[in-house]
Amino acid sequence: MKKIFIILVPIFILAQETETIKKTEIYSSPKESKKLSIGQLFPGTKVTKLKKDKSGKFIKATIEFYIPIESLEEGRVSHFAGVEQIADNAKYTLLKSTREGKRIKISLQIKNAHANKELDFSAMAFVKVIGKGENKGELNPFEGKHQGLAIIKPNASVTAELVYDFKSKPKNVELICTGKLNGDRVYYNLGF
Repeated sequence: MKKIFIILVPIFILAQETETIKKTEIYSSPKESKKLSIGQLFPGTKVTKLKKDKSGKFIKATIEFYIPIESLEEGRVSHFAGVEQIADNAKYTLLKSTREGKRIKISLQIKNAHANKELDFSAMAFVKVIGKGENKGELNPFEGKHQGLAIIKPNASVTAELVYDFKSKPKNVELICTGKLNGDRVYYNLGF
């Protein structure tokens, strides 16, 4: 009986970084008319090649760019659960969020980033939850954990379990956290 050994070699397709060698138009898809350019790239612009289109005449690529905040309708960046963000001396990590009808439950880790000062954390003052159309969530004071004042020692953390009640079923919900009153803000998109 013959044994057949199959060796599988994983093939990783890595994106390649390159740069343009001449001024070029950019298009939203390879099927767009040459007259419908959405912009231009100049020689020396770094791009990341992802793949060729079916015709072989275009490369799907990405570029990294920066634009002034005042050019946007809304200048904030809202992250999803798991991303650590810093607002003043508070490090926030949204661990989990769930929606049950007109209620949202949030598990939020707050860490004191300061090396020698305590952080006076109050979910009532530092955490807001807002849905589409200014549908604001009201913190339920009878449920949850660490929704009142919590003194967080230097480099220590607490995990707050917060419950918010809404007047109507919340949609496009965003969590807004601050590090101190009138301080920096960080945002989380709750995914519903």
